[in-house]
Amino acid sequence: MTPSLLLFSSSVMMGTLVSMSSSNWLYLWMGMELNLLSFIPIMAHSHKLQETMGSIKYFMIQAIGSGLMLTAGVVSMNPHATSNQNITSCMFIMSMCLKLGTAPYHQWLPHVMASLPWSTCLLLATWQKISPLVMLMFITPSKMMYMVLITAALSAIVGGTGGLNQSQMRALMAYSSIGHMGWMLAALSLSNKMSIIYFSVYVLITSSLMVMFMKTNTMMSQMSNSVIPSKIVLFYLIILMFLSLGGLPPFLGFIPKWLVIFMLTEENMVGVLIMLITGSVINLFYYFTMMFNFMLTPQQNLLTQMPPLWPAVLTSAVTVAPVLTLL
Repeated sequence: MTPSLLLFSSSVMMGTLVSMSSSNWLYLWMGMELNLLSFIPIMAHSHKLQETMGSIKYFMIQAIGSGLMLTAGVVSMNPHATSNQNITSCMFIMSMCLKLGTAPYHQWLPHVMASLPWSTCLLLATWQKISPLVMLMFITPSKMMYMVLITAALSAIVGGTGGLNQSQMRALMAYSSIGHMGWMLAALSLSNKMSIIYFSVYVLITSSLMVMFMKTNTMMSQMSNSVIPSKIVLFYLIILMFLSLGGLPPFLGFIPKWLVIFMLTEENMVGVLIMLITGSVINLFYYFTMMFNFMLTPQQNLLTQMPPLWPAVLTSAVTVAPVLTLL
């Protein structure tokens, strides 16, 4: 790691910590701006055209979100604007959802992630979501949680349907992140602890999966036969991580989803629950599609090493997965 990347990475972490520990609107805004202005050079450090364009898109969207957040904070502190509290709360929730990339403010996220390397995608999908989530937890009024639930349901559906037409892995992971953000927002409207648990499991699975993708790209650049056995092990681990990310029982990703389903059932939020489960089932569908593509692509040397049992196992899993998820 170069000294400049180390400096900007430290500033990104410091900006997030400042936002999480502040009790003043100005300090919240300063922390998020420090995080943004430090993350832009990390995105564009290789000087490639697509990464530069992605960093410009990300800067514009985040600047709009910060402006909305600061405007909502200034208006809420005006003693003569008590009748407009609902409007300021809506502005604040919109700004945080824009920064998180949830539906219906999600259009920028697949384009930006598709233009970045896996290491930067990892930061964008995990660390950059901490500050907006924490601010939604502690600032959103309880009477505005219905807006958060609507956003959660839309994100789950968009995250599922948007990934069906994607052939690029990074864009597909972006839609997967949108779908999981729907589950996180649904958990946030019920319990902050439940949202933290879901986010922690999501970060663990997504980080492991993206690190494996980075490792796979490195190994694919080597053509010696000595790395083929390790490729097979890595391939199997990627399959397991996809199943866990989709929430298929009995993998790790199913546990927080099961807890969210239980809590929504207790609160009789059946409509939101049905939309969340529908989006999760669609996510599972294109996860299995990706795994079939991995196994059936003739250019991959892994196919010659695959046991013949795997296609039958995955075919049966595709049939059983929606039923198990609904249970």
